[in-house]
Amino acid sequence: MSRDESEIDRDVLQEIAASHDEPLTGKAATQERILAAATELFLTRGYETTTIAHVAEHAEVSRATVFWHFSDKESLFRECFNRLCEPFRQSLSRDMSSLPPEKRLREQVELYQSFIARHRADVDGFLRWATEHTSFRDWLVRTLYDLHHRFGGALTETLAEIVPSEIDPHAIAMGVLMMLDGNLLLSYFDGAPRNAEQRQASIQAVLDMIPRRVPGRH
Repeated sequence: MSRDESEIDRDVLQEIAASHDEPLTGKAATQERILAAATELFLTRGYETTTIAHVAEHAEVSRATVFWHFSDKESLFRECFNRLCEPFRQSLSRDMSSLPPEKRLREQVELYQSFIARHRADVDGFLRWATEHTSFRDWLVRTLYDLHHRFGGALTETLAEIVPSEIDPHAIAMGVLMMLDGNLLLSYFDGAPRNAEQRQASIQAVLDMIPRRVPGRH
C-alpha cells in the first residue's frame, strides 16, 4: 500500500470515528433511546407483541413521550428500520472520489459485505417481521430498492473509470451487485465456513476478471 493510500485510509477512519463521537443531547438523545429500545423489542418480541407501553418502559420514558416523538407503532417501526439503514446511506454518501478507482471498487464491495456481516441479525429480524405484515411490504421494498439503486449507481461511477470505453460500466456494476446479492441469498441456505470462503474467493476472482482499460487510453 502506498503512503498516499495509507493517508487516505487514516483520514476516512478518522472521519467515521468523529461522526460517532459527539454525544446526543436533549430531544435527539431521548429519540435515540426510544429507537434503540424499540429496535431491541421488535427483534426479540416481534412487532405484534411489542406495545408502546413496552417501549416506554424499556426506554425509561413515559408513553406520552414515545407518542410525542412517533405518532404510532407503525411509524416507530419504520423509523427503526431507517435507523438501521442510515450507516449504509451515510457510507454511500461519503466522498470517495480521492481514492484510486481500483481501491474505491474494493472498498465499495467491502462496504456491502461488512454492513451485512455487522447487522445480519438486525436485517434478518426486520425482514422477517416486515414481510409478515402486508402494510409494511411495499414500503420495505421501496426502501431496499432505493439503497440498491444508490449502491449500483456508485459502482457504475467507479467502474466507468476502470473499464475500457467500449464496455458498459452499468452492465458490469449490475453484474457485481447481482453476485453480491446471490452470495447473501446463498448464505441463508449454506452457512458452512469453508463454502463461504470459496464464495468469497469466487467474488474476488470475478472482480479480477473485469476488463481494465490500457493506461494512457480511454
